Amino acid sequence: MSLIHISKDAYPEVLEALRDEGHQIALEGPKQAVSEAIAAHPDILLCKLGAAPESPVFRGNESLLGPVYPADVPYNAVVTERFMICNTKTVSADLLSAARELYPDIRIIHVPQGYTKCNVVVVDESHFITEDAGIYNAIEAFAECLLIEPGAVLLPGFNRGFIGGASGRIGDEIWFNGDISLHPDWAGIKSFIEGCGLGICFVPGRSLLDIGSIIEEAL
Repeated sequence: MSLIHISKDAYPEVLEALRDEGHQIALEGPKQAVSEAIAAHPDILLCKLGAAPESPVFRGNESLLGPVYPADVPYNAVVTERFMICNTKTVSADLLSAARELYPDIRIIHVPQGYTKCNVVVVDESHFITEDAGIYNAIEAFAECLLIEPGAVLLPGFNRGFIGGASGRIGDEIWFNGDISLHPDWAGIKSFIEGCGLGICFVPGRSLLDIGSIIEEAL
C-alpha cells in the first residue's frame, strides 16, 4: 500500500482501481500560483527521487511558483538513481541539491524542455519514454529511451498534453490515465515496458488525459 499523489481531474476509473488495490489517495487540488490548466498537477510541486516504489518524494515550495513559464517548472524534472533529466536553466537549485545529496554519482542531463517530467514516462532507473525529440536526443546516448509520436494526449487549455503527465509508475506497473492501447505507437510502448519486466494498467475506451503525472510515495 502506498500514498498516490494524483490530480482531482484523474478519471474516476483510475481512482477507483487504486483504492481497490488498497492505496491511499492524495488528491491534488488547484494551486493558485500557477495557471488553471496545470493547477492540480502533482508534478508541478512534487518530484519523485527515483523510479522504485520506495523512492522518496521531494516537495517544492509553492510560494516560489508563478503563473508564467518558467516560473511554473522549477520542480518539473526526472530523477532516478542514475540520472537527473531537466532543463538546468529552469530547475530548482534545491531540487538539484537534493538529487545530488541522495545520489552523489548522479548524471545531470540538460534538456531544452522545461516541462521535463510532463514529457517523460519513467519506466525504471534507466529506461524512459518520451514524445519530445529534444529530450530523446539528449538522453539516448546515456540511457534506453523510446521516442514516440506526439499528439495523442489531451490537456484542456493547451493544443495537446504529454505522455509523462498522463502516466506514472506504481509498484511494478505503469499506469495510464486513459487508454494507452489507442496510441499509434502502442505496440512499441507495450514491448518497451514489458521488456523491463513491468505490467501496464489503463482505462479502456478513454482518451489519454494529461493530469500532471501519477506519483507514488511509500508509507
